[in-house]
Amino acid sequence: MTTDLDAIIAHYHDLLDDAQARSIVAALDAGLRERGMLVGPNRDRLICTVLRPRLITPVQYDTLLHAATLVGRAIRAVGTAALSDPTLLAPYRLTPAERELLAIDPGYQGTAMVGRLDGFLAPDGTWCWFVESNLESPAGIAYDEGIAEIFAQMDVMVAFRRTYHAEALPVRQGLQQLLLDTYHAWGGQGTPAIAIVDFPEVVTRAEFDHLQRRFAADEIPTIVCGPDDLRYQGGRLYVETHRAGGGTIWTPVNLVYRRLLQHEFLAAYDLHHPLIRAYADRAVCVVNPFRTKPVHTKLIMWLLSDEDGPAAHLLDAESAMAVARHVPWTRLVRRGATRYRGERIDLLEFARRNRERLVLKPNDDYGGKGVLLGWETSAHDWEGALDAALGQPHVLQERVPVPEEPYPTWSDADGLAITPRFVDSDPCLYGDRAVGCLTRIAATAKLNVSAGGGSAPPTFLVTAKENP
Repeated sequence: MTTDLDAIIAHYHDLLDDAQARSIVAALDAGLRERGMLVGPNRDRLICTVLRPRLITPVQYDTLLHAATLVGRAIRAVGTAALSDPTLLAPYRLTPAERELLAIDPGYQGTAMVGRLDGFLAPDGTWCWFVESNLESPAGIAYDEGIAEIFAQMDVMVAFRRTYHAEALPVRQGLQQLLLDTYHAWGGQGTPAIAIVDFPEVVTRAEFDHLQRRFAADEIPTIVCGPDDLRYQGGRLYVETHRAGGGTIWTPVNLVYRRLLQHEFLAAYDLHHPLIRAYADRAVCVVNPFRTKPVHTKLIMWLLSDEDGPAAHLLDAESAMAVARHVPWTRLVRRGATRYRGERIDLLEFARRNRERLVLKPNDDYGGKGVLLGWETSAHDWEGALDAALGQPHVLQERVPVPEEPYPTWSDADGLAITPRFVDSDPCLYGDRAVGCLTRIAATAKLNVSAGGGSAPPTFLVTAKENP
């Protein structure tokens, strides 16, 4: 860790005592419960359980955004080519419904407009690796803003800001502007009426409510609904809501911020659903479009990193160099030969002998489900998982360094404790721009928050004041 970041973190921790820690715990508990920002299977766990935000330096932030911009450009190039190249699409094993959705022109350019890269950033900013591309329906954007607001009001942050500038990153503002820009590129006029659409039981509902309040505060009418609430009639898409005293209201919308996942949607509905009919008729702008499959699943990291793969010719020199520096070696699990650091290898034999340096991931899943860390898996279980991975698309990915930082916690039993946490760094992609850094931390190397296994502190960009 760099001296600068060491000093910044140490200064924050020096401001903590037992009374301050109890105050932070109380503020987080009240603020997060008020906002409904709870995770876990029973939605009963605070999404942030540590007593300080993630603090990053300008050097780190510059490295992260520069790398994300170039890797994002490479992903867009492959995604655009995949729309018309059967060779690129074949490994995805798309269903007929997925192929039909992919063929629908959304009315604007691109396979994805809103996304998030998941990766790891060196404490001194000298390297970063992106291990996954979440370019369908990334979570965390509204959580980050809401938790940052809670921390910003705390006495400890007021004291910290006497010595350092600490700025929350504009991830929600970037999302809002991207939605408006895409709506206008689609052909929309003026201010859109937005529907944030997902299944009502999802654990991320609090995010949608936060976005609704923020959009409405900027005079953008917004409604949160489920797919069953949508109606398509007379060339317009509506959200049907029920009055408390009886009766219904049909609210017209012309921009759908799609948070529901395509594979979950297709498991419940067919292509005659009102959302799909309105989307195909260009009666509504949908962001992200139903074209994200080639760029949001794990296979995109294989297509980027395999120098002998079907997408290698699509990258310009700068993008290819960025991929080499920032995307770890990733391969589609299949029988046959490939290259590892220039040497020809049999992929499955290599995987069997080198599980300590490999991660096995299902192609189209989220929340850490199905991910196996080879170094935490027995040889027997690893062998069985490799055999099973031949039946459905999986990737093997080389292990990358996972940084650690100390984070403070409080419990009545143990008091104030500062312990190491693994930390990831997840910039948002808005069109061709990289913005912000969402953070997840955990005591284990498999970082995941939605399942209740980690914590998501907000990220602040920190610089020293000249005359504190």
